[in-house]
Parts: sequence; C-alpha cells; structure tokens
Amino acid sequence: MHFPWFYMELVRDYGDDIVGSMLMIPTVPILQRMLLELDDHSWFAQAYLMSPGYLRGENSWVMEPLVEVSLAEGDANNLAGYIYKVEGGACYSIQHESTCGGLKIAEIIFSAERHLRTYG
Repeated sequence: MHFPWFYMELVRDYGDDIVGSMLMIPTVPILQRMLLELDDHSWFAQAYLMSPGYLRGENSWVMEPLVEVSLAEGDANNLAGYIYKVEGGACYSIQHESTCGGLKIAEIIFSAERHLRTYG
C-alpha cells in the first residue's frame, strides 16, 4: 500500500542570503519532528500533499496544496488516524475511507495558516 507524503519548501535565512529547498517528507512523525526544529531563521514557505490515487478512487498520484494534517480520535469502532485536508476542501484519511466530516480531531499537527511563512 502506498501512503501520502509531503513536498515542502524549507527556507533558511543565513543573514546575508535566504535559501529555499524543496524537501520530500515521507511520514507525519517526520513532519512533526521538522516542525519542532523550525525557528526565526528557518521556516516552511510551501506545503503540498502527494496522495496516491486510491484515496480519491483514481489510479494516479496527485499533488495538492496542503491546508492541514490532524490526528483523528479513535473509538471502539475506529482506529485513530491522520486526516489530510487540501485546498479546495477535499480531505483524505487512510484509516477512515468514508468522508472525513464526521471524524473528531484530537490534535492539529500541521496548519498552513499557522506554519507557513513567506519570504522576508
């Protein structure tokens, strides 16, 4: 099974130069670790979700601007899992194949509004 991953622009301010690098981040735990390491001199400027086709009922992978990654609450009938929200309102989850609308969010891990910054 293929899993979603992230394509992110990490920007570093070296004082006399600002450099952006595109990174492929394979998992949510690694994304979480990277978010903890950001500071005034390093930040994410762009974030995309790379999602396999089966999440949308299609065959091909798609890159979409990422809005949010959160952890869904688990209960007796459902496993906790990640929810990926993208621009345009679509949301995907590997653990919860039906619509994400009824899932309760336990924690917001990444929010474009909170974690993305522009140059300058």
